[in-house]
Amino acid sequence: MSFYKEELRDSIIVYLQTEFPDFAIEEQQDKESYCFRLIKETDSHFLRVMYSATEDIDAQQLTTQLEQYCVASTMRGLGDFPVVVTEQGCMFGSP
Repeated sequence: MSFYKEELRDSIIVYLQTEFPDFAIEEQQDKESYCFRLIKETDSHFLRVMYSATEDIDAQQLTTQLEQYCVASTMRGLGDFPVVVTEQGCMFGSP
């Protein structure tokens, strides 16, 4: 069973801060995923990383996974449309 791990949450935040340095990052509570809204003036993005996608990996592996899935570029390309990371990869979806 997957669940919230602070070190994985922190890894996602560092990744987002690196990729979106001028954005405010707001964590939103969810029972099944790490959820973040990124906001800068009129620009915004939304990311969900499902707990199931983070089973049996550590923070460094998660960062590598986010990079391999091209999460940041997908978020930039989709604007405020939600991006969801699952065990199958990076997908579009609803928050």
